[in-house]
Amino acid sequence: MKLDTNGVMTLKNINLLNNDFLAKITTLEQEVNVLQQTLGTATQDIGGLQQQIDVINEELNRQTHFRGYYLLNTDIQQLENSANGDFAFSAESGTVWMNDNSWYNSGDIVPDQVTPASDATSLIDSGTGVVGTSTEYSRGDHQHPLQVSTVLPNKDTSVGTIGSASTYARSDHQHPIQTVDTLPVSDSADGSYGTVESYARNDHSHPISAQTNASIVSIVNGVGNNGTSAYYSRHDHFHPQQLTYDGNVTATKFIKSGGTSNDVLLTDGSTKQ
Repeated sequence: MKLDTNGVMTLKNINLLNNDFLAKITTLEQEVNVLQQTLGTATQDIGGLQQQIDVINEELNRQTHFRGYYLLNTDIQQLENSANGDFAFSAESGTVWMNDNSWYNSGDIVPDQVTPASDATSLIDSGTGVVGTSTEYSRGDHQHPLQVSTVLPNKDTSVGTIGSASTYARSDHQHPIQTVDTLPVSDSADGSYGTVESYARNDHSHPISAQTNASIVSIVNGVGNNGTSAYYSRHDHFHPQQLTYDGNVTATKFIKSGGTSNDVLLTDGSTKQ
């Protein structure tokens, strides 16, 4: 193998490559790299152009379904040749109207998908509440069923109860009068806390615990005892006076301060021997 002065390499009389040819190959490789970079840039440009085309198509589609601005809602509702996806602006409602088989007031300031209104009766509230799964909205004039009780309110009890009803009491409801219709009892010697679950009326009165029989008068004399009557004595009562006697007056004992066994007690309170 030898290398001539002109740059030709010879191996056993076979010419290989010279320096000029190697330089050409290097130049070609560089040009290929430039072309590949240019191709990548062109691919990116194509992607950007595709996005712009999509935007243009959306705008064309929007302009195809855009029916314009109208003064009244009825002007939009009476548009001819309306198709699903059409929309128009109403000056009367200040909202966008959209067409989905018929014209709807979307209530939005931008076009949006029309959400259907529910035709089901609104539910009553529950004790625990429910998040719900419905994808429909309630109409603006919807009403919930009255959740009030139609049964007579209960009377109060001594222990009370939290209740289990899922209904509310009306604001003008009334509880049954919880008063007793029997005559209040008189006082007793031992007393009683009672078992009746009713209240006494504020104008009630107990029977008087005094003797009302005029023929029964206070006792004058007799054998002493604590008595058995359940009546009280009136504060203005009088015992009858016994001024005359049919027989001799016999006293078991008179108490007179300073008296002796020889003294006689006179009716005026004085004594005489």
